[in-house]
Amino acid sequence: MKPIVNKVDVPAEHYDRLFIPVACAVSITTVDSAGRINGASFATCVRVHHEPTCIAFCVDSHKDTYKNVLATNQFVVNIPSFDREILEKVRTLGLPFPPGVNELEKAGLTALPSKVVKPPRIAEYKSHFECQVEWTKEWFGTRLMVVGRVVAASVDEDCIDANGWAILEKLRPAHYCGQAYSGDNKYRFVASYEMMEIDTVFDGPEATAKDTRKA
Repeated sequence: MKPIVNKVDVPAEHYDRLFIPVACAVSITTVDSAGRINGASFATCVRVHHEPTCIAFCVDSHKDTYKNVLATNQFVVNIPSFDREILEKVRTLGLPFPPGVNELEKAGLTALPSKVVKPPRIAEYKSHFECQVEWTKEWFGTRLMVVGRVVAASVDEDCIDANGWAILEKLRPAHYCGQAYSGDNKYRFVASYEMMEIDTVFDGPEATAKDTRKA
């Protein structure tokens, strides 16, 4: 048996530093009631339901994304690749531009019309999920949780196989290391496309039974 490593208690002010990486880095596009495009980058974005596929993210109440989602009930999740040039543009979308400014233009990104919803996709990104808001919940007084149902998805043709499986080494998704690591204004990302196949070492009947539950 391996020796048990001593565990160190972490103080509350360091919780955020330890939870790394936080989630898949994405850029979310929305439009306001006048149809003006907004682009913003997020780390707290995850798939939270299989069928129908639903994606959730959180946003502060002073952000344009907050106002646009509540006004239109639509958004697009665009997933960038782990490439320096693209991630530099992801950072640009995270800058505090005034309301009404088209962040895609500032970042040198191309708006690609979506198939179903009004917010555009980002052409330079490799995969996209068009979402209709399923529900929202305000919490902590300044934070909005948004859950959207995916109504259309698209991907670069060389990033998916004939059976619909993503080719990770082509998509090259990234994780953002978290706000706690940006105190020096150098935002840090890690690659998240290395794959490892794992078999169970448990030999009970559960190991061979088909699990119909969804994680």
